[in-house]
Amino acid sequence: MDIKTVLIVGSGAMGSGIAYVSAANGYNVILNDISQEILDKAMDRIRYDVMRGIDKGKLDMKTAEALIGRIKTNPNLEDAAKSFDLMIEAVFENMDVKKEIFKKVDAIAPEHALLASNTSTLSITELASVTNRPEKVLGLHFFNPPAAMKLVEVIKGEQTSDEVIEIGKNFATSVGKTPVVAKDSPGFIVNRILVPVMIEAVRLLEAGVASKEDIDKAMTLGANMPVGPLTLADAVGLDVALAATKTLEAKFGECYSPPKILVDLVEQGHLGMKSGKGFYEYSK
Repeated sequence: MDIKTVLIVGSGAMGSGIAYVSAANGYNVILNDISQEILDKAMDRIRYDVMRGIDKGKLDMKTAEALIGRIKTNPNLEDAAKSFDLMIEAVFENMDVKKEIFKKVDAIAPEHALLASNTSTLSITELASVTNRPEKVLGLHFFNPPAAMKLVEVIKGEQTSDEVIEIGKNFATSVGKTPVVAKDSPGFIVNRILVPVMIEAVRLLEAGVASKEDIDKAMTLGANMPVGPLTLADAVGLDVALAATKTLEAKFGECYSPPKILVDLVEQGHLGMKSGKGFYEYSK
C-alpha cells in the first residue's frame, strides 16, 4: 500500500509535531481539530518550527514553503476523513473520546485506509473493536517532541494484520524514525518501563527523602539518564504522565497508583513545561 495522504486528528503538541515530520518527508497532511481557531494556532506552531529550521540552516525557503503547502487544515472531521490513506489520532488520553473518533472515521474512510492511534498507553485492540476494520488498526506512538525524538512504537492489536504492521514500520522509517514493534499491552515498551521510574521519583519527593534537584541529579549522574525523571515528567506533560499512571494502575494494581502530589499539580493546571510550571518553573 502506498501512503500519500495522512489524516491527523488532534492538533496539539503531538498532532502538530507529527504533521510537521510527515509533511517534511513528502506526505500530504490533513490536520483536523474541533475548531479552525485551534488549527490556526497549530499552524502557527508549525510555522515557528519551520522558521527555526531556516534560521539553523536546516531548511531553505523553497523547501520550507513546500512543507507548509503540504499541510491543509479542516475542522470538519466528516469532510476531512473522506480521502486519506493513514489516520493518526493524536487527541488526549481518553478512551471514550478516542473510540468516538475511530468509530466516526471508520464509517467515512476509504476502504483501504489504515487507522492508527498515537496513544502512549491505551489498548489498540479496544480502539479497533468499534471499527469494521480491526485488521487495519494499529498504534503509532511518537514521542515528544516528534521532530526530535527518533523512536516510534508500532503496536499490534489482537487482530492487526502483519501486513499493516509492516506498513506502519515503513511509514515510521520514511519520516526519519526508528520503529520498534510491541504487542498490545498497557504502556507498551517505553512507558511500561519509564512510568514506574517517574512514579518512584515523585514518591521520593513526596516523602521528603530528597529534593527534586538531588533526585534528578542522582539519576542523571548515577543512572546516566540524559535528564532526571522529574524533569522528564515535566517535559512529557504531567497530565500525560498521570493518564499513563492511571492506565497502568487499572491493569496492574495499586503499585502504579499516582502519588498525590502528581494529582494535585494536574488539578491545579501545573502540567510541566507546556504550562510554565510543574515540578519546576519554566519561562514561556
